[in-house]
Amino acid sequence: MSSHFTKKILIGLSFLLITWGIVGLALSESGFGNLDSVSPSLPITQNNNQVALDLGFTLATVSSGTINFTLDAISQSAIGTINYWVHWTTQSVDIGLFALIIGTIAVERTRDRKALKLRDRIVDEVVANPGIHLRELHRNIGCAMGALQYHINNLENAGEVVSIRYGNVRHIFPSDFSFEDRVLLLTALSRNPTVGSILSECVKNGQTTQAEISKVLDVDKSLISYYTSSLLKADILRSIKVFGREKPVILTDWARSAIISMDILVQ
Repeated sequence: MSSHFTKKILIGLSFLLITWGIVGLALSESGFGNLDSVSPSLPITQNNNQVALDLGFTLATVSSGTINFTLDAISQSAIGTINYWVHWTTQSVDIGLFALIIGTIAVERTRDRKALKLRDRIVDEVVANPGIHLRELHRNIGCAMGALQYHINNLENAGEVVSIRYGNVRHIFPSDFSFEDRVLLLTALSRNPTVGSILSECVKNGQTTQAEISKVLDVDKSLISYYTSSLLKADILRSIKVFGREKPVILTDWARSAIISMDILVQ
């Protein structure tokens, strides 16, 4: 039996028992079913040493007759008496409240387990993809964006992940990935496929030009120029002065060292 089904049974049972108890309390307070008070006014006949009450109800689906309830049967079961209702009212309310408490605890524990499971999935995804941006993480995890942001904020406050913003994009890292902001930025930028390809060409060829990169990658030169400008501004690339030609670009020393030693480029 699944935990979800068990929770439903516990909660349903608790409300049933509490309702039963409340009904019993109301009936007992009103004096309904006090056998002593109603018995004198009912016609009583003797049959085989049993006292029967002729209630006079005729069954439409059965041949004519009367339904007889014996006082002995009612007295033995005590159903309908104040003592019966008072006793079982207390028992029903107690059991109902107990079932409700157990059901509530089960619901909360299930929610906690789900939250921990989602947090673990987020951490695992960030560890596997340092610098992953929020929307990509959202696609990979498949949970609600609000829940994802809530857990990321809690994880960051707990020191399990760190994040940086570049423009309007938030990138998430394991807390021990790097303590240098420029390395975090390099890693975040390199997750863009075009930027990663530009950096790969620079690693492979040393210095190169935007025209050469555009030709090799079969990407419009204006787009290469846009991303190259961002890399130059971030001190990831630097340009080399040459006379009468397009200025080649080359990785800065720290960027090349970080890319090679940390295996930053996404394959």
